[in-house]
Amino acid sequence: MIQDIFPHIFDNTFLMVEPKNKDIVIIFQEEHILLHKQTGEKALIKFEELDDMNNLIYLFKIDNLNFFITFQTPVITKGHDVEWYMLDIIYSIFPIWLQYAYITAIHLYNWYRMNKYCSCCSHLMMRKIEERALTCSHCNNIVYPIISPVVIVGVINKNSLLMTKYADNSFKKYGLISGYVEFGETLEAAACREVKEEVGLEITNIKYFGSQPWGASHILIAGFFAEIKGNPNITLDEKELSEAKWFNKDEIPLELSDISITFEMINYFLNNKEGE
Repeated sequence: MIQDIFPHIFDNTFLMVEPKNKDIVIIFQEEHILLHKQTGEKALIKFEELDDMNNLIYLFKIDNLNFFITFQTPVITKGHDVEWYMLDIIYSIFPIWLQYAYITAIHLYNWYRMNKYCSCCSHLMMRKIEERALTCSHCNNIVYPIISPVVIVGVINKNSLLMTKYADNSFKKYGLISGYVEFGETLEAAACREVKEEVGLEITNIKYFGSQPWGASHILIAGFFAEIKGNPNITLDEKELSEAKWFNKDEIPLELSDISITFEMINYFLNNKEGE
């Protein structure tokens, strides 16, 4: 999965530090990022390449490399060949540890960008110096990074796995049932509700599989396997899904990138005795 970057070590300890020359500055502009016309680490923009940059925001470090973001318009030192790219370029030019760095940076970048002003009184929000939080300069409202919980469910019927496609989504490959956790719900209750809403099925024997942060959507995904309870006939919610189908192990389409928890769960089902 995208967070599995060993032997690299991700450290999100909050620090107030100044950038060093070799530290990385991640520069976003709407749906684009600024990078060198290179691949891998050579595409990264270092602090020493930027002129007149101040008020950088420290994000995290990987190994001994610090990562920052800026909301300033960058001035690149002459002689450096850079270009604006769509965000999804990271999946084709970076190793997985840098993919994880950038997708995590997007999470924090969007949080800072969307909380410039207080939602209670509209005054300017200020960065706290002792923790990762923003506080209102007028009413003292405090805002922390938004992390929305999501469940994903591998529903099993004997030796078959239920796979689905979204109805209104640019992502058209087969996946698993998923959805946001509602207020007042446990993760397990959310799993039951999502399965019932989307395909009209009851589930039992819910087992936790694992979790994955996904910064681009500011979500934390909790994966579960569950067994079908009762009738396996599907009642499709056509507002949510275009298709839902039972696949035997030898029929399962493994179309997804191995950075996702969905891939990990499907692959686990294929290679273990789950459901047999």
